[in-house]
Amino acid sequence: MILYHTEPDSPVIEISVAGKITDHDLREAIERMRGDLELNGKTRVLERIEHFTGIEPKALWTDITLGVSVARKVTRAAVVADAGWIRASTHLARFFTKAEVKAFHVNELEQARVWINT
Repeated sequence: MILYHTEPDSPVIEISVAGKITDHDLREAIERMRGDLELNGKTRVLERIEHFTGIEPKALWTDITLGVSVARKVTRAAVVADAGWIRASTHLARFFTKAEVKAFHVNELEQARVWINT
């Protein structure tokens, strides 16, 4: 499941991921992000990932073919996750985006929000 949230006139997008990511959910999030990028230009993303159980193979392909081009337009990303392997893998983002990326534990959500807005 992917929940997508923005505030009017804010360049920050908050995305919450829980459970399994479906292709349908991912496509919807990518399209909304494209719209926000067109509206706001430079965009920052705070992604909360909790209780992640996987991603559909089709969604993985969608992420590679559609999501990477959108990710390249993000200027800063905070990844807030409960799983250590997710936080540790954020260094791989450098292959897909030029954004500054920083990982946070779920109990550091407020620090992530401060960082994403600075």
